[in-house]
Amino acid sequence: MRMLGDSVVESVVQTIEGGRLFRYDCKSPEESATALLEKKFAETFGFKYALAMNSCSSGLFVSLLCAGVQPGDKVAIPAFTFIAVPSSIIHAGAQPVLVEVTEDYVLDVDDFEKKVKGGDVKALLLSYMRGRIPDLDRVREICETYNVVLLEDSAHSLGVLWDGVQTGQFGLAAAFSAQSYKMIDGGEGGIMVTNDKETAYKAMMYTGAYEQNWQKHFGTQDDESLIKSMTHSYPAYNFRMSNLSAAALIPQLDQVEARVEHFNRNYNLLADMLCDHPNVRIPQFHPKMRPAADSIQWEFVDLGKEQIQSIQQYMQSAGYKMEIFTGENARCYWNWRFFECAEECPFTKQLLQRTVDLRLRLHNTPQTIQETGKTVLAALDKFC
Repeated sequence: MRMLGDSVVESVVQTIEGGRLFRYDCKSPEESATALLEKKFAETFGFKYALAMNSCSSGLFVSLLCAGVQPGDKVAIPAFTFIAVPSSIIHAGAQPVLVEVTEDYVLDVDDFEKKVKGGDVKALLLSYMRGRIPDLDRVREICETYNVVLLEDSAHSLGVLWDGVQTGQFGLAAAFSAQSYKMIDGGEGGIMVTNDKETAYKAMMYTGAYEQNWQKHFGTQDDESLIKSMTHSYPAYNFRMSNLSAAALIPQLDQVEARVEHFNRNYNLLADMLCDHPNVRIPQFHPKMRPAADSIQWEFVDLGKEQIQSIQQYMQSAGYKMEIFTGENARCYWNWRFFECAEECPFTKQLLQRTVDLRLRLHNTPQTIQETGKTVLAALDKFC
């Protein structure tokens, strides 16, 4: 098997020097960085199949198609997510159904059950926004009861475990992000995963495995007749990842656990500094999950809009990019003007407008995290 360099730079340089950046410019999967990434990702995180794409959004769209979502079908999503999630549903011709979130920024399972009782919701595209997970046991029970297909938007949850198991294992398919600011960074990119063979092969065709290119994927050699019957039977959307992106990602897979430990340590340090302040409420993680907290959120309590804006400006002047879910933020569902939103989610809207979103970084040290906490507390003292 072809081995790439141990570092991102070595891996990328070796791929460039090889002169084959298209994933199918090879004779076998062993010669393709993209196929090697898929194999290693699946083995590392416990999936049977992984398919590298140009974005997580493409993975979500293809997952919807593989789940049998048709134009006009309803697909439920948490009202707190990124604009790409409802966009993938619209891309599939389906209709997003917004579901409230709780004070911990996760799907409100009671509201979800209420909205699927009518039997007209085809699927749940469960977004683990900012790596936060609802009660998955109950979510799965509701999906089974009302015949709703569970799909996981795991863009923010690589390294997040539920009861010891990596997210993405609980529905028909899932998609992870490899865009910048994620746990692994290829600039752009996504990886769709599934444990279902037919779903994996369909996704391969949708992504653009035309002619005999299925032979350049690992794990297909024993299913020649099945795959040949599927070839050219599905639109080829050409969502493929390039070998260049894959080469940048492969060395990072071995670093995920160390990154999770790093982020969680810094998250806990900052949360401990802020949690006792009367104007700060830190959301809780479900006790059955192991987070991978590469960002922190908190709700401002008993503060007006002007106070919150003053704190944000103070932080920005001190060099911190502290976002509030207001204005044209693409995570505010009321800004999604590209579809008719039949549902209002007033609790989610009010919560987000009081919520801080602060990314943590790999270069953060305990010292820089303490400086961040002291700056936040100073802003609170000044404007509260």
